[in-house]
Amino acid sequence: MEKIKIIILAIVTVIIVMSTFLNIKNQYNTLKLAENKNEELKLTLEKMKILKLKMTKQVEYATSSAFLDQQRKQLFGLGTENDVWLDLPEERKIAYDNGIVDVTETPKYRQWLNLFTQ
Repeated sequence: MEKIKIIILAIVTVIIVMSTFLNIKNQYNTLKLAENKNEELKLTLEKMKILKLKMTKQVEYATSSAFLDQQRKQLFGLGTENDVWLDLPEERKIAYDNGIVDVTETPKYRQWLNLFTQ
């Protein structure tokens, strides 16, 4: 009986030691994978920061008056380097009837229709 207790105790001890070893191994692998993933994410973050700076500079340039003038010259084929562009207000049509000033604006649906058909 005493011999069976020792054998059972030895088997239980071996099982506990093996499960502990496997658990430690799994935790070590998980930590290594997490470290690798963190390094990848740090590199991606650095790339994104650089991309953000580039895009910020592009937005600043795209909203500058120099860029707008350049686009007007390239896309419309108008003007020279010494030309000055004026942004004039939108014209309104005024109809005069019997001395009464009537300001008529083009309806919104007509503006959309004109925008897509002309």
